[in-house]
Amino acid sequence: MLLNLGALSWFFVFNNYMEETFTALTPNATDWGSHIGNSLFYGSIIFWSIAISFIGERINRRKLLFTSIILGILTTILLGLLEGTFFITIISVLMGTSLGLGLPSSMALVADYTIVENRGRISGIILLGTFIVASVSMGICGILELDILGLILLLSVLRSISIFALVMEKFDRPPSIGKKIRLHLYDYKDFFVYLCTFLLFSIASGLAWSLIPDNYEPQVAFGNTLRFVLMAVFGAVAGVMADRFGRKQPIIIGLAALGIGFLLGLGFNLSGESVILYLTLSGITWGSFFVVFLAVPGDLSFPSSREKFYAFIYIFPLFGQFLISIIPVDALLRILHPEVISQILGVFLFLAIYPVLRAKETLTESKIQERKMKEYVERVGKVIQETEEEK
Repeated sequence: MLLNLGALSWFFVFNNYMEETFTALTPNATDWGSHIGNSLFYGSIIFWSIAISFIGERINRRKLLFTSIILGILTTILLGLLEGTFFITIISVLMGTSLGLGLPSSMALVADYTIVENRGRISGIILLGTFIVASVSMGICGILELDILGLILLLSVLRSISIFALVMEKFDRPPSIGKKIRLHLYDYKDFFVYLCTFLLFSIASGLAWSLIPDNYEPQVAFGNTLRFVLMAVFGAVAGVMADRFGRKQPIIIGLAALGIGFLLGLGFNLSGESVILYLTLSGITWGSFFVVFLAVPGDLSFPSSREKFYAFIYIFPLFGQFLISIIPVDALLRILHPEVISQILGVFLFLAIYPVLRAKETLTESKIQERKMKEYVERVGKVIQETEEEK
């Protein structure tokens, strides 16, 4: 939990302030700070996540995680010491590299250290902690009105949280990591189906951002705070649901919440209140999706293939952010009318439901029934105990 909490909370807080940070540090190249710096950061995460997922099993996991964390801390600190296009270009690439090196392994550990019937709840706890820390951090930035140096100091503290995990645990790879276990074709097929859902959802979410005008910045800031709170709360709720009813239920609820949010928030007369409503409801969707897609790769993979599965599952939202960073919203709106974007978004939301209905439930029916039986036995035991005490 500490390992992922430090990396993910650092990413979400930095992602929220990244554009203004890069813009402030490259005063003579505003366009660079608005787009190029972001795209270099996302592109570096994607490249190194894929690369390390194929060679990571040959590298000592503890050394890999240590390199990732230290590189993340150092590059964050360097943001406060250097400025200018040349230096910030290097730093943005290295910051993305630090996250890409460690994320496949740190997320695979969620599966390595859990059993299938508890994986959803553990994922929910990780996300609850992550978004609580991220929400509090952004609240501190807003209340104290931190400048760039204050933000960088806060980010350095967040990234340092992961160090405590290395102190407490050796992070040895499982004994079976060296065994090449061939997955069945249907395992890859099921994983691909879940990937399609996540891809369609990521595209729909990215398109929705293009419908929010720039003059709603105060509402977007407030809505983002509520969104992070909903991510934390519903992430924990979705984790319990995923272990009790299966992985598909939270996804369906999340897609329904996004559809309602789009219809009520962005589909009719756009206003500050409707933008806040959309961002709030989208928090339910992101919370449920993050939990499920932190559990599903572990359900469908073996230790020797988990880093690849996790790398490919989370690069889709990052790739969506990458596309948004290289295709400015203004340029997109010049090409496509908002009504056209709205229609395309609706189509993607509709299509995203189909793969979920076709997907295999990775929490087997026997595990669901076993949990129900345990809960029934516990209730019977309590009744018997209360009866004996009364006697």
